[in-house]
Amino acid sequence: MVKKKILIFLLFILIGSIHGLITSSLNMFLTWVFIGLWIFFIIKIIENIRQHREFNSPYNTAFFVILPLFIGIFYSIWGSYTSLLGDNLNMNSNFYFSLWSLIFGFPFVLYGSYSLYRCFKKYNVIYFGRRAVKAKIVGYFLSFSLIFGIILYWIIFYSIIEYYNYLLIPLRFSLDINLLVLFVLTILNLILFGFLNTKREFSPLTREYIAQRTRRINTLTRPNIESRRVTTANRPIASSTTTVSRSTNTSHKSSRSTPTSHMQRSRTVNTTQTKRSKTNLKIQNINIYKPKAAFLTEEDFKCIFCFKLPKLPEDKGRGIIICPNCRYPSHADEFKDWLKTSNLCSRCSALIPINFRRSPRIISVKNYIAIYKQILRKA
Repeated sequence: MVKKKILIFLLFILIGSIHGLITSSLNMFLTWVFIGLWIFFIIKIIENIRQHREFNSPYNTAFFVILPLFIGIFYSIWGSYTSLLGDNLNMNSNFYFSLWSLIFGFPFVLYGSYSLYRCFKKYNVIYFGRRAVKAKIVGYFLSFSLIFGIILYWIIFYSIIEYYNYLLIPLRFSLDINLLVLFVLTILNLILFGFLNTKREFSPLTREYIAQRTRRINTLTRPNIESRRVTTANRPIASSTTTVSRSTNTSHKSSRSTPTSHMQRSRTVNTTQTKRSKTNLKIQNINIYKPKAAFLTEEDFKCIFCFKLPKLPEDKGRGIIICPNCRYPSHADEFKDWLKTSNLCSRCSALIPINFRRSPRIISVKNYIAIYKQILRKA
């Protein structure tokens, strides 16, 4: 694919060289070179979009946030210098807008403005390679840079450039509509979504929060201790009476039995009954934690972000969150970080309910290890 992009770029350089020599115009040569670069950028953007969709990743990278703004500004400005598709469509107006601006500049101006909106409202961080910067800081920096840069360009374009003989003299001195639209949208983004932004922040994921959520889920998924005591207190009476009646009817040795023997028998009956109740509870609740897959292996119980099985003591205090749709697990801290940039599950792409995002169900690592081992034994 790289060879194809290089060949396309070289083809436009060749076309620009021929056309520039015929017309004896440097502007025409550079125009064809910039068209080749524009196609190169389009192919690269499509490749990155496919890659991010394949891995279900958000577009919070410098490539998608900063590059469209510079492409839109540059190609909008170059529309005033080129004679290829550069005729003003507003003949009787002081504003400049041509087919060149419409094709090469306007789509990136709109997408760049939308990227600023996402910096303020959607993304938490913007990645510059491996380094992450807070999205709001990037949004403020880009907004002020755009406002200052556009104003500076207008001052230079309408004052200084008329008094000096530059190599490339603009063909039109009307106010570019693309830059005006970008200027207005940048100010609106800065005021509405920057200064007046009331985005809800997620609570910090601390060990205390994980422990609290773990206790909460354990109380919901396990039977109450008090109810156990009530049932165990009621059951020995029935069991003891049945054992006494059986003993009196079957043999004369039952009259010699002491109260301690009755208590021991009742305790054994109670422990077996509680064990049965526990096993029944596990069987009833096991499907809540079972991933949706035809054939389950150990790979299905790995974290969907770090691709590691929950282990102790390495994961002590982290907790496990299960997707409410596909029921695949993830570490609680990694799941929280993912929710800052996306509302979709990283594996099944299903929308995570807002109540679950605000208060996810966290299971202790110890309990989840026991759960998935039991599921694998049954599988």
